[in-house]
Amino acid sequence: MSRSQPQDPLFRGIDVTASSAVPAGQSSTVKMVVISVITQGELADHEVPFIGGGVYKASDPALAGYTVQYKPPFKASNYGGYYTYLVNNNTVGINNATAQTEPMGITNSGQKSLMFPFFTVNEGTPKEINVTKSHSIEPRGDGNDERVKGEGKFKKILHVIFENEVFGWTMNDSYWKLLAKRGKVLTNSHGVTHPSLPNYASLIAGDFFGIANEDFYNINTTTIYDLLDAAGLDYATYAEWYTPLATARGPNDCNNELFIGPLDNTNPDWNSPAYRRLDVPALLFQTYTTNYTRCSKIYNATAQFDADVFSHKLPAYSFYVPDMLHNGHDPESNSDYVHQPTTAGIWFNAFLDMYLEELTEQGTLVVATFDEATWQNDSDSTPNNNNAIATILFGHGITPNTKDDTYITHYAALRGAITNFGLGSLGRNDTNATNGDLTLLVN
Repeated sequence: MSRSQPQDPLFRGIDVTASSAVPAGQSSTVKMVVISVITQGELADHEVPFIGGGVYKASDPALAGYTVQYKPPFKASNYGGYYTYLVNNNTVGINNATAQTEPMGITNSGQKSLMFPFFTVNEGTPKEINVTKSHSIEPRGDGNDERVKGEGKFKKILHVIFENEVFGWTMNDSYWKLLAKRGKVLTNSHGVTHPSLPNYASLIAGDFFGIANEDFYNINTTTIYDLLDAAGLDYATYAEWYTPLATARGPNDCNNELFIGPLDNTNPDWNSPAYRRLDVPALLFQTYTTNYTRCSKIYNATAQFDADVFSHKLPAYSFYVPDMLHNGHDPESNSDYVHQPTTAGIWFNAFLDMYLEELTEQGTLVVATFDEATWQNDSDSTPNNNNAIATILFGHGITPNTKDDTYITHYAALRGAITNFGLGSLGRNDTNATNGDLTLLVN
């Protein structure tokens, strides 16, 4: 059977208590617009928390004293003053501008106090998901090629995503050379666009919906989580520094703060917060954040991951989100852009020392990949250019110190998970075999 995407949501204005989104000296009660796409259970509308389903209106008092700029294709008169628009199947390059306050000392173009709007992204032609037909069924070799949902080459798949490095620079680092000896290097792996955020979206949705920058989005589309729910398979995200919110919906609601934790302070040229919302794929989608059950499956990595691994509670499909030093985004203070993978390589070798043996015994495929190549080495920002990144497979079924030259993109990771668990399809790039399929690269 097929399941249609929810129709365009209705706007509901509610009063909520803001956190760091309110400039100092202003009232903490602001008028926001919440876009609700999933029934909130027994909660009344006025009790539904602002968890990322909407945006500030330009005339909101919370924006007083801040310059709100509109860039093409936005105009102040568009959409009743709300920051919202419809993406038309990857034909619209998204550009916006200013505007939630993050008083953490983060600077941007010389400004020290910024407001950031959330944009709602709707798919131009919503795709239907198919929950009954898998892309392909690989023979198991035991004479019985019938396969039920969730019964594939791997019992579990764990993704670990790193930041902003071209393949050559990564694999020339001594610590990543050591990692290569522990796994299978995919030498022809590619991001699908620039910058980072749309690549994260593509990993779970099979598209980046025309997003062309790193503003703050609530994407209203289906994802692999819809397929996993339909199949009755569990999932989780473990993010370093992330802290769930206690709300009227429950004690472990989605936290859509843009940044959490201290500034890493390792290099004065970077000045990054330890955690960024954009690195957590699930939080980019309002079809995820408006569902409390889904929200309760995003954990603080330090508090939960170790216990889940060694108690055999790691779910079938999961992401581990390292912080901004562990993911290679920021180099050490005495380092430079070329050598930024070093800290990530040191951390990830230690991570595998702790967990790889146990994960392998549990039938887990560990997929370590970068979101995109550095622009210095991949200067053409047009989607689907070279964008060569390092991807290494570890764990169950992997022969260490091997490689594969098959062309793949981020969509291969999504297609591989869908194939492995027999989930069906999202009807996007997960159905395009030219993007590759990770399950076909493992014996």
